[in-house]
Amino acid sequence: MKNFEHWFVCTDLSKMDDILIGYTHFLTSVIKPKTISFLHVVESGSVAQEMVELFPDLENKDDFEDAIRKELTKKVNSEFEDSDVETRIIIKKGRPTDEIIEMMNTMDPDLLVMGKKTGYVGEGVIARRIVKYVPASILFVPENSRYSIDTILTPVDFSEQSAKAVQVASKMMKSNNGSVRAQHIFKYPTHFFPYMPTDEEKKKINEHIEEQKEDFISDYSIPDDVNFTLTLHKEGRMGDEVYDEAVRNQADLIMVGAKSSKKITSILRDDFTDKMTYYSFGIPLLILKNKEKHQKFFKSLFS
Repeated sequence: MKNFEHWFVCTDLSKMDDILIGYTHFLTSVIKPKTISFLHVVESGSVAQEMVELFPDLENKDDFEDAIRKELTKKVNSEFEDSDVETRIIIKKGRPTDEIIEMMNTMDPDLLVMGKKTGYVGEGVIARRIVKYVPASILFVPENSRYSIDTILTPVDFSEQSAKAVQVASKMMKSNNGSVRAQHIFKYPTHFFPYMPTDEEKKKINEHIEEQKEDFISDYSIPDDVNFTLTLHKEGRMGDEVYDEAVRNQADLIMVGAKSSKKITSILRDDFTDKMTYYSFGIPLLILKNKEKHQKFFKSLFS
């Protein structure tokens, strides 16, 4: 796909790298990039002991970068040696989150791929910051990801951004003969609280949601083969509704469209997208962004 030509993959020299590099290689059979850059950031201060444990034969710290590059090259080549995709290894020093954001702004890739370790302390905070300040689309790959994409689930709010997610998912599935499911989660209006609407009121609300769905399909030319689910959210986290729908339909990927309005609250406080990054789905999560709009926003914000 034209919008995903240059990928950036973040590595950390843990077992997660094998999963991440393997999944990235699998994904190139669905989306064909031109270039994939594999980035490793050597964290200042904590590097010495970790590197000594990983590479006990090395005595000179200056040799660590060479050893890291060789180790990553070996892992990448084991998957990509016969691939047409150009691969690069990039080693940086500093704070990982800062360096990732800096490299993303400097090299301007279309997709950032990161591992998501279940239960890892601080993982949600890092993911949240990356999502806020990186203009490219971001794919989080958990440890137990399947190397298959037969069904994509796209939570939608009937906005332009969620329509884009459905359209991208449909393009991905065309070559795969897979299916796309769009899920709209709604609540009953707050003025009913703490009482439930009457049956007549429920009927009117459901009919209104159905009309919104039909308008969404018509306004954004949503393909006919996209299956829709309208989910009433009663309590708990909305992420639970997404998870349940993903499990019911054995989804291999969840794709969410991030907002790209000029308003600060639309990008820096997109609560639903934020919460999705915290949630441990056990399923790859793709936050789809309009890179150009996000870049313009950040340039105007920080200038």
